[in-house]
Amino acid sequence: MSGPRLTLTRGTMGALIFGLVGFGIGQTVLFALLGPLAREIGLRAVQVGAVVTSSALVVVLVSPFWGRISDRWGRRPTLALGLAGYAVTTLLLVLVLHLGLTGAIGPMAAFLLMLGSRLLYAAMASAIQPSAAALVAEGTSAEGRTAGMAMVGGGFMLGTILGPLLGAALVSEGLLAPLLVTAGLALAGMLAVLLLVVPPPACSPQEARPPLRPTDRRLRSVLALGVLALTSIAIIQQTLSFFVQDLLALDAAAATRQVGLALAGFALVALATQAVLARRDIAPGRLLRAGAVLLLAGFLGLAASRGLAGVVASCMMLGLGYGMTMPGLQGAASLTVTTEEQGSAAGLLSAAMALGFVVGPLAGTALYQVMPRLPFMLGAALCLVLALGAWLGGRRAAMPDVMPS
Repeated sequence: MSGPRLTLTRGTMGALIFGLVGFGIGQTVLFALLGPLAREIGLRAVQVGAVVTSSALVVVLVSPFWGRISDRWGRRPTLALGLAGYAVTTLLLVLVLHLGLTGAIGPMAAFLLMLGSRLLYAAMASAIQPSAAALVAEGTSAEGRTAGMAMVGGGFMLGTILGPLLGAALVSEGLLAPLLVTAGLALAGMLAVLLLVVPPPACSPQEARPPLRPTDRRLRSVLALGVLALTSIAIIQQTLSFFVQDLLALDAAAATRQVGLALAGFALVALATQAVLARRDIAPGRLLRAGAVLLLAGFLGLAASRGLAGVVASCMMLGLGYGMTMPGLQGAASLTVTTEEQGSAAGLLSAAMALGFVVGPLAGTALYQVMPRLPFMLGAALCLVLALGAWLGGRRAAMPDVMPS
């Protein structure tokens, strides 16, 4: 099968993927570090969940705005602004964590300042994914759309592989060292976008149009499945560090290394999956159904894990499912709207997926305090509903099983 039909320059794709790699590195470094760091400061698991949930709520509210802005301002300035905001707010978080670790501020002050820094992060970094997805959507043909989205997802996944490795390599220099490096990478990504990105003609700023709504009949099924998929992923990303640390009786630094290994396995398999998908034109409905079943298997494996090997193997299964689900969701959303609506559609999908990070962390951390394996059982239940929803969507033609000609 053929790969995506691209009209974007190599410099544009290189800068875009570099920026997404940096973004992915920052995400997984933070997820691996945040649990152990919070415990060192004196915070409880539910407080960590509240920080992640609150920032995700901001992403839900702001992502549609950034999608519309990218339709009007253009993809390059919106993407560059998102990367710059990501870098600055990461540095602010590093300062807050440093003050908490050194005892300069108490646990409650650290919690409130951490919350504030993550809310600012969410308000700015939520510009990255809608503008990147819209840029690729307008630079690929319809039949190559899911393959193009897989290329973008592959860039992010490469970052999520490198993130845990970077964290493991730098944690001996200090628990905050990996976050400082990710801020520098985000700034480098911003410069690359400003210097190298050349949008195709279709990516030029558009006239103001009525905004798409979540209830739009073309998008509502895809948005609902996006919420389900990312709620399950948010559960594992926020509880895995606590689970591994308690299961293996590790200190903060050792837990960071072992969680990094598990997350690297997740990301490596997801990257390989999306690299394969980037060379094939597979309908989004088929990807969603297969991905949901694999996610279900991964969560059941985590719920049954008794050691690190089981955790890593289950995370790799989850990576396989995630690698199929994400381009399936993005391809389905993109193919249902017009060229002028790509930014708005991408913004709504980003908001729907971020909504999963509103529900998932609080639900996961709250259930973890009841029983450590309960969050993974909830994830399995959500993925079962996701599989049924994708199957019903295919029967109703909401998620096509064939590519457009």
